[in-house]
Amino acid sequence: MRKIRVTVGSNDGENILSGHMGESKDFYVYDIFENGELQFLEKRENTSPKETGKHGFSEKRKAVMQLLSDAEVFVGKKMSPNFVKIACNTKCQPVVIKMDKITEIMKAITKSFDTIYKLVEQRKQGNLTREIPKINSVETEL
Repeated sequence: MRKIRVTVGSNDGENILSGHMGESKDFYVYDIFENGELQFLEKRENTSPKETGKHGFSEKRKAVMQLLSDAEVFVGKKMSPNFVKIACNTKCQPVVIKMDKITEIMKAITKSFDTIYKLVEQRKQGNLTREIPKINSVETEL
């Protein structure tokens, strides 16, 4: 069965961080399956270096990428310079989402599973693009 591994940054485990993903206290890792099943895997503490005042801090991006090396999809509320760099240079697919509740976010990603899965598979084949899907609501389908 097809699945994607998704990570969301949060300070409370219920809502996505409203700022940049890399600034979150913790990362919540889930597997989403094509049949709609959702499996929470774990909470990982964000041990990456703090921002130096400049967004796009490469040491932070590298540390987050290492911490979440098994993730296929990064979900964030903001289009950050690091999200663009991740999209252009890594096998991880960033997704920007406008919802707050992690439960709603997972439903929205499940609804767009086929589209996101195809993007993840393209990345695994080496087709790295700037494409960063945006999901505005649970009703939005990519």
